[in-house]
Amino acid sequence: MDPSIRIPSIGPEPTPANGPSHSYSFDRKDLVRNLAATLGLLLVAGIGALGLLWSGWAGRPALLGDPDATILGTKARLASGISEARMAFVGDSSCLINVDIPTLRSAGIDAVNLGTLSYLGIDDFGLLAQRFCAHHTGPLEVVLVVHPECLRLAQPSARHRTLLATALDSPEPSWRFRRESLAEALGFEDLRERWMDRVLPTPMRGGLGGRYGFTRDLQRELLRQGGTLEETAHYDPTPTAASVASAEYRIAPRIRSECQRFRTRLPGGVSLRLILSPVPRSHALRNHEATVAGMSDTVAGWLGAPGSDHALPSILPDADFGTPTHLRPEAARRYTRRLAESMLSGSQPQPPNRRPSP
Repeated sequence: MDPSIRIPSIGPEPTPANGPSHSYSFDRKDLVRNLAATLGLLLVAGIGALGLLWSGWAGRPALLGDPDATILGTKARLASGISEARMAFVGDSSCLINVDIPTLRSAGIDAVNLGTLSYLGIDDFGLLAQRFCAHHTGPLEVVLVVHPECLRLAQPSARHRTLLATALDSPEPSWRFRRESLAEALGFEDLRERWMDRVLPTPMRGGLGGRYGFTRDLQRELLRQGGTLEETAHYDPTPTAASVASAEYRIAPRIRSECQRFRTRLPGGVSLRLILSPVPRSHALRNHEATVAGMSDTVAGWLGAPGSDHALPSILPDADFGTPTHLRPEAARRYTRRLAESMLSGSQPQPPNRRPSP
């Protein structure tokens, strides 16, 4: 073969042993131009979002972005709805889950469950009671149901208070400038709450998602059940240092003023009852019943209401609970049947005009 003839290589061209295999070159002008175009589009979209929010065309938040918002929005809707109910249960999540409205209705007690979350204060529960009383006539009764755990929390959640104010159509502006993140500052988070959450289904996680699916389904079920939510967890009675410490219940200093504000939100003549929710037997200290009775009398004095209904148990078997504060569905129905019997028997008088303790 003629040595002058060069045969082309089939494989890739060899690269120098110490040199780069590839090289890239950027045009600074193109890079700056692309970045400016991207930021410009973002800015234009943000201005458009803010314009929609300021104009009011975006509507109100759907309150379907997560379970907490869905619960608060639905309870505000129930409180404002037209119904024959003359009794409203308000309070924390133990009220939301432990008071079964279908069971009460089957016993002849027409009521609505406006229980929400322990992240709120007692005075916030009073806002829902106030809304209920404003939309219903005749002799009304409000039952405040809280767990002893709720009475010792140091501070309510500002986020949940804002959600409740939004759900109740607070006179505050429905949108305000927020700077926690760029998406919030440009109004994208608000548009998501007002448009996307209303149109696209939002799935829920864990047991709640397995039971209810999407937040829209949760809303429908709450409306259908008169506000009652079913617990999906199973209580683990294994004692830990944290669980033993959490069984020592007491009343936080904030509760007194919250109780007094709660009472001022009820119209004159509305009867008020207080119920402290039960705890699992393994979670109860030796003096739990006496402690709860004392807490009940103290809180009732601040509310201007009778003490807690002592016909109801303050301790129940561990198997009845999904968490230390929530009853399983069948246990909630049994507990509610006892509650209905107590109410129908008139075991506790309801003086409507008792003045709160100073």
